[in-house]
Amino acid sequence: MEVWRKNLILLWTGTFLSSVGINMIIPFLPFYVHDLGVTDVKQTALWAAFIFAGNHFFIALSSPLWGRLSDKYGQKLMMIRSGIGMGIVIIMMGFVRSPLELLILRMTMGLVAGFITASSTFQAIETPKEHVGKALGVLQTGNVSGNLLGPLIGGLLAETVGIRNAFYITGTLLLFSTLLIVFGVKETRVYEKLEMFNWLKNRGKRRAAYRSAAISAPAIVPGPTEAKAKGGLFAEIRQAPVVLTLFLSTFLISGSFQSIEPIITLYVKSMNIDSHVALIGGMVYAASALGTIVAAPLLGRLADRIGSHLVLMSCLLAVSLLYIPQVWITNPWLLLANRFVLGLSVGGLVPAVSTLLRNFSSERARGSIYGFNQSSNSLGNVCGALFGGFMANHWGIPSIFICLSVIFFLHFAMVWIQWKLGTYTEKKSGRLPRIVLGNRKTQ
Repeated sequence: MEVWRKNLILLWTGTFLSSVGINMIIPFLPFYVHDLGVTDVKQTALWAAFIFAGNHFFIALSSPLWGRLSDKYGQKLMMIRSGIGMGIVIIMMGFVRSPLELLILRMTMGLVAGFITASSTFQAIETPKEHVGKALGVLQTGNVSGNLLGPLIGGLLAETVGIRNAFYITGTLLLFSTLLIVFGVKETRVYEKLEMFNWLKNRGKRRAAYRSAAISAPAIVPGPTEAKAKGGLFAEIRQAPVVLTLFLSTFLISGSFQSIEPIITLYVKSMNIDSHVALIGGMVYAASALGTIVAAPLLGRLADRIGSHLVLMSCLLAVSLLYIPQVWITNPWLLLANRFVLGLSVGGLVPAVSTLLRNFSSERARGSIYGFNQSSNSLGNVCGALFGGFMANHWGIPSIFICLSVIFFLHFAMVWIQWKLGTYTEKKSGRLPRIVLGNRKTQ
């Protein structure tokens, strides 16, 4: 088996467990807060909201930093750092004695997170270009599966072994997956070594050594255009403004899911369902994630053949159209079918965005690019939940679908105009071959 395929299997496992660790707390969070001494219902809901959102907020803050460090020290080291940090923090959540301690640990987990970002960057760099879309699509199923099964696994563990033991088991599994990364994942590129005990010493010497090492490594030396550009991410954006559009795509994808998923059960209940409301609501919630899991590898492979930009535009238009019927659907099973097809379309968006980010970023800044993309995802999670609650409170749940349909259509129009202007075609711009191909020039 090829090295990149072996790496993909191990990274999928780590991504899945990392996502499970972040989402497992959802079903029993209010009960855990109650067990920690908060008896008032409103106070419990407030604490639960802060504890859940705090994690995503600090992921958004820390992801660019970890992405930049991964460019310097390598993605494998960042995955090991994140896996160990998150594993320890999740285990510590089982020992808390107050909701404040739990909030601090959730924020700390957001700060040390970054496994998913590092794994995506690693796979994008290490995978042959003709297989990038497929590999990132498969890797994305690990993240989506964790999002889908995390609450289920957390609920089952809480029911069978208790809430505190659920943290111990999940944290231990994440530490075990980190060991698989340490001994199983092969990183072919050479990065600067991190001196743990001399980090504060000889800072100038380290910088000089890093510059000389960069000059002597032809695989990661920037082209003439990049050498003149300073500012890291901002230089990348100046050379390829389409990166901002891709960040917006990621923000809209995560925001659209979070705007409706927390209140989907209420929408199902409004369809005059008398029994099994929670079960049917859970099935509708899972349908979109299941569709994404099914479609991501297939559409990722299609993107490798016809171009990621075409898959991106097609799926954006499909998502925009699929939100419209949800306004008038009154049967929960029709809603479930619609959400599944919607998930199929979203399954094409994620690998397309990841592949385009790889193509329109230099190797030296790829970790930073993926770090900011993860920040966009986390901000979408927070803003989407706030947007959905605001819209549902003032104009009803159907208004959310209308707004999302309009937003995704406008975003499709933006991407289509950029495509017509040649933004997504390497040969249309003299600078893009340097971005995509490093020092090699195309005629």
